[in-house]
Amino acid sequence: LKYTPRCTAVVTKHGLHTCAPSVVNKSRRVTKVKAAAHSGSATEDVQLACTGRRSVLAAQIVAAALPCVQPLAAQAIDIANDKYETLPSGLKILDVKIGDGASPEPGDTVVVHWAGYTKGYQGKRIDNSSVRDEPYTFILGKHEAIPAFEQAVSTMKPGGIRRVEIPGEIPELSYPRDRSQRFTNELIPSSEGKIYKYRYGPQPSELGGQRSLDFVLDNPTLYDLNRTLLMDIKLLRVRRRQ
Repeated sequence: LKYTPRCTAVVTKHGLHTCAPSVVNKSRRVTKVKAAAHSGSATEDVQLACTGRRSVLAAQIVAAALPCVQPLAAQAIDIANDKYETLPSGLKILDVKIGDGASPEPGDTVVVHWAGYTKGYQGKRIDNSSVRDEPYTFILGKHEAIPAFEQAVSTMKPGGIRRVEIPGEIPELSYPRDRSQRFTNELIPSSEGKIYKYRYGPQPSELGGQRSLDFVLDNPTLYDLNRTLLMDIKLLRVRRRQ
């Protein structure tokens, strides 16, 4: 299996764009694109048969079949074209949807849904909070989240959706590579086994997601570019500092 981000074309059902990386099986030349859309407790997987430029056509076909998601089809195509804005820190951002209202300020509590992937290595999923409907909450400016996450959220508006690429070549934006700085001494209860609590969020909720993330951070044989992470963030609401 080979990770091919250029083939990604995703359409979601209810406005939250959480597109997973595309994975191409060379023997069948089939691209599977997953779109997780939360509806109550249910999710929907959209699978498209497409390769290379056909992903764009596939996105348009799905949009035609699901009229309620047509506005997101063009946004998904833009993401496939990799049109990121690079911030002075080196963080790459792409606004899938611009929200309304004022951006959060330091001291405000922000509530977000997020999905993360190991973009630089096999495109494995780290987590997707919208599937569980368990948003991630943190106080902006309190260093509760990794720097890339804080930078990305600080200029978003409520209701907005932003894709964030965290270059592996800039480790100070991401989770600490030093395990003594990455973890606390706490464990998170899980039916899957021991999940070690991160010092900085967002925290993977599943053992498999944490293992995938820890692997790219810890493996000494990987190049820095292999440690690049991809995150989709939706700012749900902002609670202003009292």
